[in-house]
Amino acid sequence: MTYYIGQAVGILVTIGAIINLQLKDKKQMYVLSIVVNLLSSLNIFLLSGKVDSGVIICTVAVLQILMAIWHDKKGTNVKIPEMIFFLVLYVGGGLYGYKSPIDILSIVAAVLYMVAMFQKKEQNIRLFLLGNMGCWTVYHTILGSTAVFAQIAGIISSIVALIRYRKNK
Repeated sequence: MTYYIGQAVGILVTIGAIINLQLKDKKQMYVLSIVVNLLSSLNIFLLSGKVDSGVIICTVAVLQILMAIWHDKKGTNVKIPEMIFFLVLYVGGGLYGYKSPIDILSIVAAVLYMVAMFQKKEQNIRLFLLGNMGCWTVYHTILGSTAVFAQIAGIISSIVALIRYRKNK
């Protein structure tokens, strides 16, 4: 029964991720990103039956989104020590939750996400996020999760944006 509930949650993750790609309002994107990450944690837990690195990393992502909301409200920028703190949380949490080689993918995805957030150019951000989504795609495929479709939608959207906003030389 948990398998079917997990797959249903994966479909909700996909729907939420696709809707999030279409939102214009940053606050709505933050809220939906929190929901999608919480559902992703639940999806991974239900399908794997354990609190592994994927569950921990998706939960840490919620904390990072909450910090981003706080920074937006205060009008402040994220500082390098804060980014390093989250990088340590992602890698440390990923290693703490390490149960099998598949968990390496979630750790690499988290590191690529953090590197993407250091980038100034949108195209560089998109490239690192492509790597992030590629890792999550393989992770969800191995896990057998319907949430893989959320990553595929993100990859398609990122590729379209890379092509659409490329600079002609």
